[in-house]
Amino acid sequence: SQDQLSRLEFPLGDTDKKEVRRLAKELGLTVAEKVESREICFIPDNDYASFIEKRVNGDTFREGDIINADGETVGRHRGYPAFTIGQRKGLNIGGLKEPHYVTAIDPDKNEISVGPQSGLYRSEFFADKVNWYLPRTEAFYAQVQIRYRHSGATARVTPLADERVRVEFAEPQLSVTPGQSAVFYKDDLIVGGGWIE
Repeated sequence: SQDQLSRLEFPLGDTDKKEVRRLAKELGLTVAEKVESREICFIPDNDYASFIEKRVNGDTFREGDIINADGETVGRHRGYPAFTIGQRKGLNIGGLKEPHYVTAIDPDKNEISVGPQSGLYRSEFFADKVNWYLPRTEAFYAQVQIRYRHSGATARVTPLADERVRVEFAEPQLSVTPGQSAVFYKDDLIVGGGWIE
């Protein structure tokens, strides 16, 4: 809430990671030498599919069809939770003229849709459960970041009812993924954010 944010303190302030590591080393903290990781440390061998499979309802993780843009079945998958938008590896679909990627996941039909990279670009999306740090009621332009390491892209953000927004990019963006966060920036300030539908 705005009240909670007004009392929030960030003890590191504007200090960057390099400086924090230097200070930690100077203070003799073991974390100063910790190896960087881009993966989740508690997933053995980075086998996300097996990790998820052991923790979800057995009905959720079952075989289904992999379909192309024409609706033709081009393969089978072992469970939709093992896939993510933009994924290319592990699809087990051969004989295609060009590389194919996961372009959509339909949990209700237990289907994975695949297509060429061009099918991964989207010009707009909706986000829900929006949390405003600088409340807005009218449409505005912002830099919208749609995943970690995405540099952000110019978009028109239109607040809707029920804590939702419509986001329209000036240029189509690659791999807009449901379930990921979308964060709206004005310069270096966070205006708000929500979850991509």
